[in-house]
Amino acid sequence: MGVGLRLALGAVLSAVLVPSAACTTVDAGQDFQIADIVFDEDYYYCEVEPVLFKNGCGPGSGSDAAGGCHFNVTNFRLRDYSPLVGESCQNGAPGVTPNNTARDNYQAAQTQMRRDPDLAPLFNRPTGTTAHPRQIFPADSPDAQVIRDWAERFSSQ
Repeated sequence: MGVGLRLALGAVLSAVLVPSAACTTVDAGQDFQIADIVFDEDYYYCEVEPVLFKNGCGPGSGSDAAGGCHFNVTNFRLRDYSPLVGESCQNGAPGVTPNNTARDNYQAAQTQMRRDPDLAPLFNRPTGTTAHPRQIFPADSPDAQVIRDWAERFSSQ
């Protein structure tokens, strides 16, 4: 093999191997999902999260098992913080930038929401329509309606 051919072959191999050696991948985890839709964040902070906290979904009530509510449950974990973003809302928009804890709560709630609220765990569980330790509010209550309304407030990705 001539010197020119070896140099050409070396250049081709370098062009192929060097960039691929520098590439890395990121493990997205076992349950990686890209949401088809995103539910309205302002509505969550101003309407939905206040309903969840008002009804004790985080700490539970005195009749609930210790550590059994959503400050401790892993599949839908809420985190306590104060003051709630909802306390700053005016005309349907937060008056403060949500902190990381508030954003975590929004993300957790969004995973429990569906465009059809009748299929949404965030609606079905607290209303007692599907398995939940207790009914938090009736399906025809104003609090349930807030969650139903959130189902209609979304944008496509």
